[in-house]
Amino acid sequence: MSSTKSMTLGCTALVLGLGASALIPATAQAQASRCTPPRVLVVLDKSSSMNNTIGGQKMWSIAKQSLDQIATDYQSKVELGLMVFPNPGQCSPGSLLVPPALNARTSIMSALGTDDPPASGSYTPMAQSLDVAGGLIEMADASKPRHVILITDGWQWCSPYDASTRFMPVDAVTRNAAKGITTYVVGFGGSTDALALNRMAVAGGTALPGCDPTGATPTAGNKCYYQADSPGQLLAALNSIGTTVSAEVCDGNDNDCDGLVDEGLTRACSSACGAGAETCNLGTWGGCTAPAPAAEVCDGRDNDCDGTTDPGCQCQVGTSRACGGASGMGECHAGTQRCGGDGRWMDCIGSSGPADEICDGLDNDCDGMSDESDQSPGVCMPGYQCKGAAGCELVPVVTDTEVPQPEEPGDGDLYGTPGAPAGCGCDAGRSHDRTSGLAATAGLGLAALVLARALRRRRDRR
Repeated sequence: MSSTKSMTLGCTALVLGLGASALIPATAQAQASRCTPPRVLVVLDKSSSMNNTIGGQKMWSIAKQSLDQIATDYQSKVELGLMVFPNPGQCSPGSLLVPPALNARTSIMSALGTDDPPASGSYTPMAQSLDVAGGLIEMADASKPRHVILITDGWQWCSPYDASTRFMPVDAVTRNAAKGITTYVVGFGGSTDALALNRMAVAGGTALPGCDPTGATPTAGNKCYYQADSPGQLLAALNSIGTTVSAEVCDGNDNDCDGLVDEGLTRACSSACGAGAETCNLGTWGGCTAPAPAAEVCDGRDNDCDGTTDPGCQCQVGTSRACGGASGMGECHAGTQRCGGDGRWMDCIGSSGPADEICDGLDNDCDGMSDESDQSPGVCMPGYQCKGAAGCELVPVVTDTEVPQPEEPGDGDLYGTPGAPAGCGCDAGRSHDRTSGLAATAGLGLAALVLARALRRRRDRR
């Protein structure tokens, strides 16, 4: 069965097993049926030095065990193939043993066989082998991700050793990168050429974050490649690579062949207003959730994210403050002033300020005193006095209560005639006009009535 056909059947079976067809939209199901697992070719060093031991176990045996585990874990997610170098007893490129395919674990373990590397005479032609791997027809399909995993324990080496060839593998990795093939580098054991491997990881596009490409020894920190010095470290390195290459990517396809398309893919994003995230949906990154700059409004925030808040605003829209009548005395009291939609204070509503003092028992001019005539002349008309809330009242005329004494004849009379006899109200034969006194009294009463009405109207207006 061809790898393409087995891939399709494998993905279809997985989708049906999960019951995903009833949950995934039709478009997503169609794309999931085109699962596109990555193609990964392991290029494994089988030079004589792989007979060395770590913890009492041959490095070759450790490498086989790790590959067995990885092939088991990722055989349904990754098209895995195997190339071993060099050819036995030669310093020449290795050859392809297992073409990349899904479910290739059995073929890979069979190809590794039971033979150990030659005891001697088998060298490390990494550059030549990487060039051959990049030229394989199986690695030319640009429709899917293609990767090489180089596992080596040594240096670029043929007999006799030529120092000028040391960085040839870096050039080979660079050539493969130009073809769209990424290269992961795993140094196994303590005899690797750390400087060359660092440079190869950088050239292959797989350098570890924060690495130092100038490190020249396997014990140097911040290596760009994966360094494994134990069985556990080798398995962890390969598992990390497997997780990376089989991860779902935002391309509208089922990269890991699990029946789902672009599931759970998010990435960080930002705007001038802050950080956010965006989610992949069927090959397209959705809108960033970071706040977008907006028109500036008077709300106490930097809406357009230019570093300034409420430029040109007097106040925040919707807020209010007290206004007017600030003394708080007497009849003076504060009102309310609201901030309008343009960020400016509106008119003061409901305030009461000082007014002319009137006779009403209140502190109209808000000076702490009520009805004070000394500071507010004219509270009442002459002849009247203020009685607080009762208003202005006529001042009563005070009369003399003493008994009149007899007067000398002709001294006068009640109307002021001099010389009138005692007990006489008038001179005999003399007339006296009393209407002038009555008119004066009536006029005074009318004025008081007018004043009282004016005061009432003033109070009513307030």
